[in-house]
Amino acid sequence: MKPPDHKEREKIVTLLDTTMIVEAAAGTGKTTAMVDRIVALINAGKCKADTLAAVTFTRKAAAELRERLREKLPQAAQCQISTVHSFCGRLLRERPVEADVDPDFEELDDERDARLRHQAWETFTNELFAKDDPVLDALEELGISLADLWPAFKKFADYPDVDDWPAPAVPAPALQPAVTALREYAAHMEKNLPDADGTDELAGLFRRVLRMMRSHDLTRHSEVAEILEQFKLGRKCTHKYWPNGKEQAVREHKRWDKFCDEVAGPFVTAWRAHRYPTVLRVLHGAQAVYDRQREAAHGLNFQDLLRLAAELLRKRPEVRQYFRRRFTHVLVDEFQDTDPVQAAVMLLLTADNPRERDWRKCRPVPGSLFVVGDPKQSIYRFRRADIVTYNTVKQIIQDTGGAVVTLSANFRSAKPVVDWVNAAFDKFFPATADEMSPAYVPFLVGRKEQPAAAGVFQLKVAVEQQGEIAATEADFIARHIRASGRSPGDFLIITRKKDRLSTYADALQRLGLPHEVTGGSSLNEVRELGLWHAALRAALEPDNPVAVVAALRSELFGFSDEELYAYRRAGGRFDWRTSPPCHSERSEESQSLGDPKTTEPLRSAQGDNTGSEGKFAEAFAALRRYADWLGALPPVLAVERVAHDLGLLPVAASAPGGNVAAGSLGKALELLRAGQADWPTAAAMVEQLGRWATADEPHDGASATAPTSAVVRVMNLHKVKG
Repeated sequence: MKPPDHKEREKIVTLLDTTMIVEAAAGTGKTTAMVDRIVALINAGKCKADTLAAVTFTRKAAAELRERLREKLPQAAQCQISTVHSFCGRLLRERPVEADVDPDFEELDDERDARLRHQAWETFTNELFAKDDPVLDALEELGISLADLWPAFKKFADYPDVDDWPAPAVPAPALQPAVTALREYAAHMEKNLPDADGTDELAGLFRRVLRMMRSHDLTRHSEVAEILEQFKLGRKCTHKYWPNGKEQAVREHKRWDKFCDEVAGPFVTAWRAHRYPTVLRVLHGAQAVYDRQREAAHGLNFQDLLRLAAELLRKRPEVRQYFRRRFTHVLVDEFQDTDPVQAAVMLLLTADNPRERDWRKCRPVPGSLFVVGDPKQSIYRFRRADIVTYNTVKQIIQDTGGAVVTLSANFRSAKPVVDWVNAAFDKFFPATADEMSPAYVPFLVGRKEQPAAAGVFQLKVAVEQQGEIAATEADFIARHIRASGRSPGDFLIITRKKDRLSTYADALQRLGLPHEVTGGSSLNEVRELGLWHAALRAALEPDNPVAVVAALRSELFGFSDEELYAYRRAGGRFDWRTSPPCHSERSEESQSLGDPKTTEPLRSAQGDNTGSEGKFAEAFAALRRYADWLGALPPVLAVERVAHDLGLLPVAASAPGGNVAAGSLGKALELLRAGQADWPTAAAMVEQLGRWATADEPHDGASATAPTSAVVRVMNLHKVKG
């Protein structure tokens, strides 16, 4: 039986000399379309297997395409099937001289690149302090710390191809009028503040503003701006908490919004514009250090690969002609995820005129370019992969005689789901496509079998708090999966955001259901990771009593607060280089206090005056041993030995959820091994471990056992999209 859109599908395998864009929504067979086109091109003699390049956006998609193609094409192994970054890397490796790159460059994955970026920022900021750079005083005057700019630098470094960052000089906004208006409003707040806030956001903001008014210097722009940044539109106002009820609440809400529009908003906007040139100067300086570090490491990150490949094709027509012969046909999957640089590579590579440098003016050789995408999934605007780029390429294909093919038969979902999706989403898209949004194409049912239990169901819960709602949903879903009698691998749980993923994982774990979480930070949530870091930090910092006490009172050594207090009262020091005091000793500090009560025998929690003394000696000996390892062995070997000595892996494995906990510890160790060149000292490696333990750098967990398909998949919407 042919699918309902079979006439459109036939164009994919018959119009082989036509450049084509296939618009295919989720579940309509995008990968099948790619496979069918490749097989048809090669079987018809339009190209050879080794002159065809198929480009995807993930390694997983490339692997799936390769596997599917192997089933239908004997010479599939000769086809160039890779991610867009790997493909660009290949172009550079084939012509390194013209691209002006090291022939032996290393392709930096995201994790390695993130480490280099962090090192570059630390190097740059240390240099600023070392030479007492005047920009530090400028930042202080603007109310900005270097730590505030680290997130901005991470974003800034994602766009090396942007040469022009306009930063006109803007004078600071007038201070006195804003301060006068703020004082007047603060006086009004004092008189009209509700006795209780409850869930009223506006009343809570009143109190915060008044506190800040008392603690901030209103003669400084930066501190006034910090107060005015609290004023944002759309704050929640609950009528019942205001003394005069709804009338007063509505009046106060309007006054707040007016102050936002007329005073706070303009002042903050002008102040940020005034600060911007100084901020950009700092970011450009850090970028220069980052560029030098990548060059020294002979490394190119993903953006470098794309940018340099595009420049190579744009500036060297003879190279473009070479690759035009080398790859006669280029097929691109998930084209809606394409940014302008990636689009430039594809259009330049397939252009009929090798001297046209503007990719927007390129005309693809008929049949040389085939792209598949879904404009409705063009959601990566923050990465510049927006609908504008997609529409630009689509228009180029149409203007040069190409075809637009639309696939609408959904083979993934049953009819009740298809019907619900059509009804729900039809109203959110325009009737005809425009520059901001595609038109909605209703799904057709392409699936033959229709499961009886298929459909869309709503779970109504009686709780209001987000955490309780998630817990209730998670428990219901886990019980439903267990009672269904189906394989866990038949289920996928999708959350809107990643902050609740562990809630669903915990519910599945309680019922003994195998599961796998993707897109969260389950590695960072492993308790033993924090214990590992606590022990290492205490070993490295014997003169830091906070670090030592944190390790002692953790599960590693199990000291109670009473034992720690008794130890300190007995004159003990939280420094493993010292010996615990005997019960007959009295410290100099205790004697100097002149109070006989300050010196007491060191007793354990059970009252024994020698047992606790022995526990401290044993704990300090362990920390000394770890310090010796960290000082004598390669850092990664020492860190691993500490983990084994503490028994962290078996402890993690024996607890509920132990498969993921133990696997995540193993993954952390592998990450340390892979990055040991970036963390050459024990201190640097322990600091990195601390960033993972505190979730500063989120990572998915990993299973200790071999992966299986019979697990419930749990992931956030972003990962499902990927």
